[in-house]
Amino acid sequence: MWHLILLFPLFGLTVFLVMPLGLAIPVYLVILLVSGLMYWAILRALRRRPESGAQSLIGTEAKVVSKLGPQDEAQYQVKIRGELWSAHSHDKLEPGDTVSITSVDGLMLTAKRVDIQT
Repeated sequence: MWHLILLFPLFGLTVFLVMPLGLAIPVYLVILLVSGLMYWAILRALRRRPESGAQSLIGTEAKVVSKLGPQDEAQYQVKIRGELWSAHSHDKLEPGDTVSITSVDGLMLTAKRVDIQT
């Protein structure tokens, strides 16, 4: 359905039938400007690669929400893009820490602490 936007300038030619020429020209220029902005937005959206699957999480940063399991296990719950994931880490993490996802094994993520430099 988005392809109908490409016809806006063609539909806009009807303003020359219903309005005087002095008013139709500025209205049509606005239609052309709006159409150009929509074309630009559509092309930008089409060029963007979809982010899907667990593999797209590698390299992203996450926040530690909670620790799962007993103290000797390094399993955590992390929040990435509004979703909760299970993760394990060799680093000792606390809720609120920022981590980077280094690998994915099934639905289990491997996280590494991000050193925040000030």
